Amino acid sequence: MKTSDELPAIEGGEPVRGENHPLPRVFPREIGPKAMDYFRELVESGNTANLLERFDKAFASLIGAKFAVSLSNCTVACHTALAAAGVGPGDEVVVSPITDYGTVYGIIAQRAIPVFADVNKLNGNVTGETIEKVITDKTKAVMIVHWAGIVCDMDPILEVAKIHDLIVIEDCCQSILAKYKSKSSGTLGDIGCFSFDVEKHMSCGSGGAIVTNNEEYFERAKNFAYARGSVIEDPSFGRRHKVLGNNYRFDIVRAALALAQLEILSRKIKRYMILGIKLNKGLKKIEGVMPCPVPEGSEAAYWIYPFLVETERFRISLDDFGKALSAEGLYASPGRYYLVPESHNLLNDLRYTYDKSTSPGGRPDNYIGRKYSADMTPNAKWYIEHMLRWPFTDKYSEEDI
Repeated sequence: MKTSDELPAIEGGEPVRGENHPLPRVFPREIGPKAMDYFRELVESGNTANLLERFDKAFASLIGAKFAVSLSNCTVACHTALAAAGVGPGDEVVVSPITDYGTVYGIIAQRAIPVFADVNKLNGNVTGETIEKVITDKTKAVMIVHWAGIVCDMDPILEVAKIHDLIVIEDCCQSILAKYKSKSSGTLGDIGCFSFDVEKHMSCGSGGAIVTNNEEYFERAKNFAYARGSVIEDPSFGRRHKVLGNNYRFDIVRAALALAQLEILSRKIKRYMILGIKLNKGLKKIEGVMPCPVPEGSEAAYWIYPFLVETERFRISLDDFGKALSAEGLYASPGRYYLVPESHNLLNDLRYTYDKSTSPGGRPDNYIGRKYSADMTPNAKWYIEHMLRWPFTDKYSEEDI
């Protein structure tokens, strides 16, 4: 008969990291030491300190872009990027099937059509090859996602985009400061989108930004997200709204916190990367479990840590494998929600979305007859059926890994 030390925790044994020695949690977040200084400046200025402008300049500089526009979250950052790029009704946007609602929302809001490219089944990222397979004469842009912070293999993607004259938008909500061949994610394509959500690497409660080296996209983004599509041609008259725009503005209070968070970001991301690489090496020694490979030339910021489980080898379901790890204090869970063609049911009822939307225009003709399901992207489906994710934090020690 096995002793409690020999039994797995889910069967009554002692957990690897129990209540007396738990792993560090993601929350509470570390706050930059200058946060109170920036808040004090804000209050003492009577809400007139130029913290927004300073943040935009500092963020663009850190990422390595000419321009940045801070916004209220990454969902609207993705929408703003699409609007700035001129994506409109009937345009097709090739997008990753493994992502979140925020990536797809802007496509629908612009009356465009999401077209899902399949992924590398071992790391969940789209590739140049999978993108090219779904390009049509209606394709306007590619919106790639650096899933879990693993930067896509960008050279083949950029080559395909160049051949077909496509705009490349990067959703970098999970990959901030992760590089590809020495260039930061977000600067590899035409526009990069970032998140400062409470769960992300750099958190100021809620927030986001776009970056670009294209001045025209920069001006369009500001007009769309800040000026609500308005222009002033005659100062004696005032604003004229010539295009549809939104109020997606960042606010000065969050900018104060974001400036402080920006100052500790590089150190934190470096720690994420060191820990992720160490965990990769450890998992490679365990048969039946595999870290997600990082493409040559790419880095991974590991917003979460995904890994693959050969459930057939263990003769156990993915859910039960995750429950067994969680019982040991190593909390792991599947991520089925992230398979967008399967989880976002609204995609198969866009008649309602398009017909009832307050935006001008009707349902694009090239939407008619489309059916979205997980079977569209078999590699992505396989990945989601074999992937577990650990919450990840720079608070982990070498011993924790």
